[in-house]
Amino acid sequence: MKKHQAVANQILRHIEHGVYEKRLPSVRSLMDVFEASQVTITKALQHLVEMNRIYAKPNVGYFIISRKRNGNAFNGVYDFSTASTSWTDFPLDSYAQCLETAIKNEKTELFTYGRTTGNEELKYLFQGLLEEDQIFTKKKQIMITSGTQQALHILSLIMMSHKDSIIIEQPTYHQMINLVERLPLNYVAFHRDFNQINLTKLETAIEKHSPKYIYLMPRLHNPLGTTMSVQEKKKILELSTKYDFHIIEDDYLGDFEGNSSYKTLYEMDTNQRVVYLKSFSKIMFPGQRLGIAVLPEQMIEVFHSFKEIIDIHTNALSQIIMQTFIESGLYAHHKDKIVYRHQQKANTLRNALCIHFSEYQFNDNHQMHTVIKLPKQINMNKLHEGLTKRHILVDDYKSNYLNGYKKNYNFIKLNTTSIPENKINKGVQLIQEAIENSKGL
Repeated sequence: MKKHQAVANQILRHIEHGVYEKRLPSVRSLMDVFEASQVTITKALQHLVEMNRIYAKPNVGYFIISRKRNGNAFNGVYDFSTASTSWTDFPLDSYAQCLETAIKNEKTELFTYGRTTGNEELKYLFQGLLEEDQIFTKKKQIMITSGTQQALHILSLIMMSHKDSIIIEQPTYHQMINLVERLPLNYVAFHRDFNQINLTKLETAIEKHSPKYIYLMPRLHNPLGTTMSVQEKKKILELSTKYDFHIIEDDYLGDFEGNSSYKTLYEMDTNQRVVYLKSFSKIMFPGQRLGIAVLPEQMIEVFHSFKEIIDIHTNALSQIIMQTFIESGLYAHHKDKIVYRHQQKANTLRNALCIHFSEYQFNDNHQMHTVIKLPKQINMNKLHEGLTKRHILVDDYKSNYLNGYKKNYNFIKLNTTSIPENKINKGVQLIQEAIENSKGL
């Protein structure tokens, strides 16, 4: 990142945190605050002008453009249903500026077919982002996909072509459920406990069915919100070598992990056993359709061949805009802002749960997918009727199970990205009322 871009990001943070409200300090003051030259400050201010965040009045100074967010107004619905970033939190003006820049600078690339593996400049930038998370890999191992869902589809096609089988957890990501149910895949369902994986039972299942793949969400599991321990990950890696299978590590919420010491399976792997998947849907937005697959070297060729027949290449415009967004420093600033806001809401949710659900078991992960384990006598149909009556939206976890699979426990999953922070406590109180009214019905 260039010096003026870093300074522009710092000024943006001051604006976001209310340090600068209507106008910016003088250029001389900014030079002192950010310990930068006049040239650097002037370039940073021009960068912010082009982003439509400030405007200049000749011989007067720089003024902040007001950004009213009516989308944050409470509409009477307590929405705990989604983990996706709200459009009101996304810098649409800045993204539009990147779109304009991308079209202006890279228009010839838009009128040609791109590389199946992805834009080389963007792969280089993604390689840097991965290294920040201790994912060190060769650039040739990185495949830019149309979201992680496409990576899962391609991996499924590879399995089908080789008549390989896969083990999936129950419950698990609903789109993985859709893949195994809608494609002629050989799969085995493995029941996982509420808080952890029973490694003895897992090894028994592996020994019995000889899978070539296991699909896991080690960090902030969907829907259970749990994170694997180091011991669990070590054991699974040992099993992958012992029984010769690959691990598909879906790390789609990795950006929200508060523990800087966390190690991915990919980082711990020394035998090229892990396929690592990263999503940008939660930090950016789902419609952008960009993801990363980091492949063992022996899988690059076959993965490439199947991606080529699916879409030739990932959307070129999305890639170029993302490249510009990262190069400008906007991605780093936006990511920090989204994660910070989410952590504030997650802490508010935790405090509300400690007040209203002190006698219940819930995963205290301070992050995504906060799950409350419910008593067996809860009538789930009555509960959902009660939640609807109280204008509460929660995700239905039935989609996280295979059709007909016996569920061993009831729970509800809460996320906070779409609910105003000052409505979280009231929403949790209403959920507690609905649960109490659903017992024994």
